[in-house]
Amino acid sequence: MDEAVINERERIAALKLTNDKVPIREWWFKDNALLTFAFNTSSATVPEGERFIVRAVEEARDLVSDSGLKKQADILIHEETAHALMHDAYNRYLDTQGFPATKHVLETKVLLLFFERIFTLKMRLATCMLIEHFTATYSKQIIEVGVLEGEDTDERMDRVWSWHCIEEMEHRSTAIDLYRALGGGYFLRVLISAFVSIAFLIAHVRCLIDFLVAKRLLFKWHVWQKGIPYLLGKKGVYYLVLKYWLFYFKPGFHPAQIPIENRFNKQLHHYHIEDELVGYFDVPVR
Repeated sequence: MDEAVINERERIAALKLTNDKVPIREWWFKDNALLTFAFNTSSATVPEGERFIVRAVEEARDLVSDSGLKKQADILIHEETAHALMHDAYNRYLDTQGFPATKHVLETKVLLLFFERIFTLKMRLATCMLIEHFTATYSKQIIEVGVLEGEDTDERMDRVWSWHCIEEMEHRSTAIDLYRALGGGYFLRVLISAFVSIAFLIAHVRCLIDFLVAKRLLFKWHVWQKGIPYLLGKKGVYYLVLKYWLFYFKPGFHPAQIPIENRFNKQLHHYHIEDELVGYFDVPVR
């Protein structure tokens, strides 16, 4: 495969599906409920997580003098704001399908507002760093393995997640660079990151279980049997997240130490296509 993820062929294919009012399949990834729901539950935590990051980075940007770092912060702010708006539409779509997406969006918002009340700026940046580390390694796995490529994945959802993942890899170092510029140290970083890891694991698993319960699939063995390899196997979406989680706790860790291998010729620069992506979700529900 030598096509770029975001290209004219894919844009036209996705646009045709939208213009023809073709519904997004409920299980849009290879008719696999578990992996489809894993992506969908990730969407439920995205908008408020991105806004939390934007607020912390805006505050930190105004305290640093390095022009290059300020530019990095501006790119992250633009991209994360766009992600939040697109996933707002994604989550409204999930609500129409009978998933409790808005419930988990609001729960995530309450949790992050609590963090904002009790955390200092450095603690909030440490939280952002861990979130960015998770999303960058998740994105690296999706893009490098080509998880979403193939005719049995809805072209629109491939495009939505590929766009998001490419941009997450692009700004993966910004939060930690701001943290270090403001004097943040190792002990605070690992303390906050251990706490936040547990909090977000609980939130994500609860959301996944709720989504499965909503469709009466939680105790269906075939769903787990078919889906687990796509989650935890070497080509699974969480493989690198698990592999690199402990790596994050090494003294001197920096995201640049994790190479991005462009083996599928992905276009690793950002795209301002959020309005197009939002339009994908204005389709009938099947």
